[in-house]
Amino acid sequence: MLGGCRLLGRTVALERARSRLFVETRGLGVSLGWFVFWSTGFAPGFASADQNRAHEFGHSLQSRRFGPLYLLVVGVPSVGRVIYSAMYYRWTGTSWTHYYDAWPEDDADRLGGVVRVRPSC
Repeated sequence: MLGGCRLLGRTVALERARSRLFVETRGLGVSLGWFVFWSTGFAPGFASADQNRAHEFGHSLQSRRFGPLYLLVVGVPSVGRVIYSAMYYRWTGTSWTHYYDAWPEDDADRLGGVVRVRPSC
């Protein structure tokens, strides 16, 4: 994945921190084991750069917790939420404000130390 990002010119910076390789990219946020891909501008309604980096670090901790089941237990629901969020934006023209409110995103936030201000009802 890192090679593909570099080949396509989507890699902005690399940094070793917290026993991980943090890869700042253009438009990609995903965690695969020891690699944490994060972006400063992922998509409308998604986290700020600092929150995105910490959130993806939280996913990397989930990957250690679930091992080979990570992609099934965390990856599938997370991708489902990304797809729903993109479709919601396309349908309504507004961001879906509940992306981080449920599994596995809320757990990744907790593990990564992300504190979000929730919209009031």
